[in-house]
Amino acid sequence: MVDILLAVYNGEKYLQEQLESIGNQTYKDWRLIVRDDGSTDGSADIVNAFRKRNPEKVFLNVNDKPAGGAKGNFLKLLGDAAAPYVMFCDQDDIWLPDKVEKTYEGMKELESDTKSNIPLLVYTDLFVVDDSLNIISDSFSDYMNLPKEVSLEKLIIQNTVTGCTVMINTVLKDLLKEAKDPDKILMHDHFAAIISQSMGIIKKIHEPTIYYRQHQGNSIGAENADSVGYLYRRFKRGRKLFKRDLRDSFMQIEYCLQLYGESLKDNSVKDLLERYASLRYCSKIKRVIFYLKYRVLKYGLIRKIMQIIWG
Repeated sequence: MVDILLAVYNGEKYLQEQLESIGNQTYKDWRLIVRDDGSTDGSADIVNAFRKRNPEKVFLNVNDKPAGGAKGNFLKLLGDAAAPYVMFCDQDDIWLPDKVEKTYEGMKELESDTKSNIPLLVYTDLFVVDDSLNIISDSFSDYMNLPKEVSLEKLIIQNTVTGCTVMINTVLKDLLKEAKDPDKILMHDHFAAIISQSMGIIKKIHEPTIYYRQHQGNSIGAENADSVGYLYRRFKRGRKLFKRDLRDSFMQIEYCLQLYGESLKDNSVKDLLERYASLRYCSKIKRVIFYLKYRVLKYGLIRKIMQIIWG
């Protein structure tokens, strides 16, 4: 059984297509758990119509108080999940018919090679498409210039795991449920990936399983990381916002240590996380020395340059 967690907020424009793509999955042993974060459009009506067609598989909850964004809504959804495996789902993408099946198979392969009591996370690549589903890139990882595999040194400073492709096991789900304060994490998928890489294993399937739609309403989108426009927007965004994001990443690791520090059996992992969290209180020179010494550097030349100059 797989619980698919769908966070919804004013998503009526694309929501029907996403729901149909879930309904058309080749793997049938799933439940869809939806949380509407106070939509003022027809999102809830669209979900309810889909629920009537699938009364034993679809569940809708409406937040009494707004969760304040996707990460808060997903943390609430984790509290609703009861299946052995959980997937995160965005409201505006389209899942390929074998997405759940291929990700589940990847998880079972990972489980067969590892201990059963560690957090496991499987994620995939994505097709990047425009508003009309025309393919912009057949690899999100290449388009965004992201590493092919995950390392903790890169992950703590730059998320490379796309949440809408993720499947996690029960161990990781239960650990994530301990995170009650969304203000102390950057995003739910980033936090989940850090926990899994620190205490368990992450596996990437190098194959797209989603049409990742780009449109004006994207809260987080994909951009061609090699384009002049991308570089210009990154620099235009400026030092102040870069430093804010960096400070928040220090706080995220500090929160991770607060929740799970005693469970980290690998002393080298704990040491890396503690040193990174402490950068919040260090001078610029000490931060740069740390980045270079421990190779905690963002992926891509321009990102590295901005990190050294502004970080």
